[in-house]
Amino acid sequence: HIYLNTSLIEAFCIALLEAASCGMLVVSTNVGGIPEVLPPDMVYFADPEESAIEEQLEKAIQRVKNIPSQEYHERVKSLYSWRRIASKTEVVYKDVLKTKDYCLGDRLKT
Repeated sequence: HIYLNTSLIEAFCIALLEAASCGMLVVSTNVGGIPEVLPPDMVYFADPEESAIEEQLEKAIQRVKNIPSQEYHERVKSLYSWRRIASKTEVVYKDVLKTKDYCLGDRLKT
């Protein structure tokens, strides 16, 4: 099975996670935050143009029979566990605390 996502604007596409977790190979437009959602071997990226999407879809069709569905599920499960998300969030907060505190006026000037 192949999941095709043709978003033009997307911050984080949970549907990609759901599809990969169900063992689907993903073909998606390469926009917004989508490239950060799944490892590169689980998704084919295309520019948001018909010919590019068609080209990546053809590649996915050639490969789809060899997709380890259960492995995809386990990988998504480990990538997006609550423990891992909490750990990554903690790193972001610690980095923010290390940054110099600029007032809003100074930020707007740069």
